[in-house]
Amino acid sequence: MDVTADKIIYGNIHTVDKDRPKASAVAVADGKFIYVGDETGAEKYMGEDTQVLRYESGIIMPGLGEGHGHIAPGGTEALFMVNVFTGRSLDEYRSMIKKHAQAHPNWDVILGTGFLPIPDLFGEDGPTADMLEGITDKPVVISDIGHHSYWVNHAAMDRLGINRDTPDVRDGIIVRDAQGDPTGYFREGAMDLLKEYTTYTVDQYKEAILHYQEEYLAHGETLVLDPIINWDNTDNAAIACHELDLEGKLKMHIYAAYQIFRAEGHDTMAEIEHAAKLREKTRGRMFDLSNIKIQVDGVFPGNPSTAYMKEPYTDTWSKKNHYCGQLRFDPETLTAVFKRSHELGFTVHVHAIGDGALSVTLDAAGKALEITGPHEYRDAVTHLQVVDPADVPRMAGLGIVAVTDPHWFTMENEFFYDMVVPVLGEERAEAQMPMKSFFDAGVVVSSASDYPVENPAYPLIGMQKGVMRQFPGRPDTLHGADERVTIEQMINATTLNVAYQLLCDDRLGSITVGKEADLVVLEQDITGCEPEHIADTKVLRTMTGGEWVYAADQSDD
Repeated sequence: MDVTADKIIYGNIHTVDKDRPKASAVAVADGKFIYVGDETGAEKYMGEDTQVLRYESGIIMPGLGEGHGHIAPGGTEALFMVNVFTGRSLDEYRSMIKKHAQAHPNWDVILGTGFLPIPDLFGEDGPTADMLEGITDKPVVISDIGHHSYWVNHAAMDRLGINRDTPDVRDGIIVRDAQGDPTGYFREGAMDLLKEYTTYTVDQYKEAILHYQEEYLAHGETLVLDPIINWDNTDNAAIACHELDLEGKLKMHIYAAYQIFRAEGHDTMAEIEHAAKLREKTRGRMFDLSNIKIQVDGVFPGNPSTAYMKEPYTDTWSKKNHYCGQLRFDPETLTAVFKRSHELGFTVHVHAIGDGALSVTLDAAGKALEITGPHEYRDAVTHLQVVDPADVPRMAGLGIVAVTDPHWFTMENEFFYDMVVPVLGEERAEAQMPMKSFFDAGVVVSSASDYPVENPAYPLIGMQKGVMRQFPGRPDTLHGADERVTIEQMINATTLNVAYQLLCDDRLGSITVGKEADLVVLEQDITGCEPEHIADTKVLRTMTGGEWVYAADQSDD
């Protein structure tokens, strides 16, 4: 007896299944696709209670994915922090922080995000605690827009006993004045000194994750990797995801990475073991802590920049000191991390912005694979902002996934020419953030945003930026024109390739019989529209596991 479908959907179906790339009908039962093909073939699955939907225009695709989005901290930022990103002066920053503090008189710590650590605002040495004086007597901790530094007030340092006697950290920078006192600016690993201020409860994380879920399901996203589930050095966010999963409230597939450190106060290998235990404790139908996260280097631009390069930065100080950035893991430890993570069944997810960091990472991954033997670990490197072309085929040979950031591909000329070119030089700056090169070399390429660094970070925005690499109508903002990709490549990078990255392409990522019924219905066909209108496309419906989890028009249910 044939199975009766719960739902049959007709339309222009882009399956992302190479064996059947197009279809005009799908049937869904018990949360899975039971038929994908033409309309005639779908008729035998029709039953008395089958819901039937027909779309005469637009496109139906697999649910959209996010290969690297910090959803737990992003959600808490939206609910519990002040975002000063729209401020354009120190006075505006101070005003926004003060209003937030006044609006929440019962909060013990004032948290925020979004400041731009640029000399025009703060001077060459960055923001200081003195600049936050007079706002509140409570601790203030503000993260920069890239989440690689904290700007704090004197109260924040005093409460934790941070002073000139506080030792420097090996994987970060405590910015100090001429007398050796911390100025209130903590970069990279030094942020760990302030982490206890940024801790949230399990219930707060649950609220934050549901906040993110509601917003992003409405934009077609059904699969995401949160690359630092222990952002506040606790297990609370992972436990929150687990509880939501058990309660049936998770409507998108959340994979997570547990970040480990090689720094004071951390036992690198013990943290991997802890992550394995936490994974067993929290793994469920919609949540899996499947990755170990490593930050091999930092970021640029900065004073100094901390991303690790093969050649020195081109600003005056860096050239004089032959400064190439900061390597946060030594090669031996990095190899040991890959080896132990693989032994415990983890994929390794690596932050590498500089070409030096990528090269060291590939060396370590190769050595680890020689020890553990070939296996489909699907380790990944994300950001990939400066890449030595010689390392692209190495990634392909090692089976490393390129988790690119199309959301970063567009930048205003003022930032590019005044901030990036001075530290990289024009040649490296223009060659930033390759994407097509990875596709051409046979590397599996997925798409990511680094949310909330990019916010909003809807998948269709990333697709448009990957295709255009410029702001609409602004050809003067086009950089790396040879690295533009097709809309079909961007669809693959945002669907099946994210599932591949997360080792769930056997059940997600394409509209294929037997896979879980995750799909998105778009109002226009993005494979045929002008590229500058891809991001404008309206999401009509989103489905996960055969359940409609978003509908733009609730009346057509």
